[in-house]
Amino acid sequence: MNISLKDIKEFSKEYNNNPINKIIENAITANGLEEVCLNRDIVEENQFVFNIELPDSKRYDQKDSWKCWIYAGLNMIKHNMAKNLKIDLMDFELSSNYIAFYDKLEKSNYVYENIIQLPENADLDFIKKEKIIDNCVAETGDWEHFKTVISKYGIVPNKYMPNPVEGERVEKITRLYREKVKKDIVYLWKAKQQKKDQETLRNMKKEYIKENYIFLSKILGEPPHTFDYEYINKNNEYIKRKKMTPMDFLTQYLSVDLEDFIKIGNVPMYNKEYEKIYEKKYCGNIYGKTKVKFLNLPIEDLKNMAVQQLKDGMPVYMSLHTLKSRCEKYGILDTRIYNYEQTLGITPLSKKEGFDFSEICPNHCMVLTGVNVVDKKSQRWKVEDSYGIEKKPKGYYIMNDNFFEKFVSNIIIHKKYLTEKQRKLLEQEPIKYMAEANI
Repeated sequence: MNISLKDIKEFSKEYNNNPINKIIENAITANGLEEVCLNRDIVEENQFVFNIELPDSKRYDQKDSWKCWIYAGLNMIKHNMAKNLKIDLMDFELSSNYIAFYDKLEKSNYVYENIIQLPENADLDFIKKEKIIDNCVAETGDWEHFKTVISKYGIVPNKYMPNPVEGERVEKITRLYREKVKKDIVYLWKAKQQKKDQETLRNMKKEYIKENYIFLSKILGEPPHTFDYEYINKNNEYIKRKKMTPMDFLTQYLSVDLEDFIKIGNVPMYNKEYEKIYEKKYCGNIYGKTKVKFLNLPIEDLKNMAVQQLKDGMPVYMSLHTLKSRCEKYGILDTRIYNYEQTLGITPLSKKEGFDFSEICPNHCMVLTGVNVVDKKSQRWKVEDSYGIEKKPKGYYIMNDNFFEKFVSNIIIHKKYLTEKQRKLLEQEPIKYMAEANI
């Protein structure tokens, strides 16, 4: 049954019977929703004070690049590398463009290989159902994409491969590149239908990847194969390392093993159980290497592990939902920051309900660099973002513990912070699933 005009009249009568509704209407229409609903007591409560805190560092600004997952990875490892280089963190910047280049190149190989490896009876319906090509060269990524790219290709300081113009407004290049790759997929698909052998298909693939390398080099710049690294250290000494490869730079100055870090999730979803490992299908960049998976645990476990890692001076990479309960003006993430419930009569979804009905999903990656702990309980967290310092104080968010509980979906933690029982869980076979709402 449709809404009737009689219904509308009844709704209007009830609305106007309460004079507060008109007061709220006038305030919001004149000043905006967030300004009227802002809870200033919560602003005062969330002070920029942390009793466990890492040193300040230079802020990245990802602009319109969609590369938060890369910047979060760089923000996680830069403290360790800067310490080993004996260089000031405010002078140390790593190249996101270098990683983005090889991520795009590898993602094209990943989808080509998935097409080549399709079973003989696979048809287009199967490809659509399995979402094999849906986001084949998307700019988005995760910790596993970051880890596997730098583990294969190394890393370079930003000055040796800075962001080009198109690297900071990536939508155009992504659209062009995606169409090029999908056209290659059309050719590969036709060749498979014609029963071409594996050698023929892989020769085709190699040609496409060569074209992709040239395409990306023209727009992003060709990655350096070697470079002479020059810098001034904290002791005001001039240092020059000649003919370094990107892998030399990584292995000589990153002293933590990235393979020791694992993803711990908190996804209280109808089809996700705690103490199980889940692996996302068709979501990699380096074929056979990138495994996007997480161990699902209660939220208190994530918070406890994060505090331990921060105490040891290591940032914590995290993925979270940032489109709700966020005040950029004051740099606050708090579920109480806007009084929507009393002002608008809205009852928010729980975390489980949000995941179940695709209203909560990780849309951003950032790094924890501090926490305030009182009586062994975390109160608020210092969060390093990758959108410069213009929109919020010093480029950081203050994240209240209630926001962590509701909107953080996973963190990257060194396995030494897991209990013996939790480490035992890592031995189980992952449950593979199709990506749902970016989970």
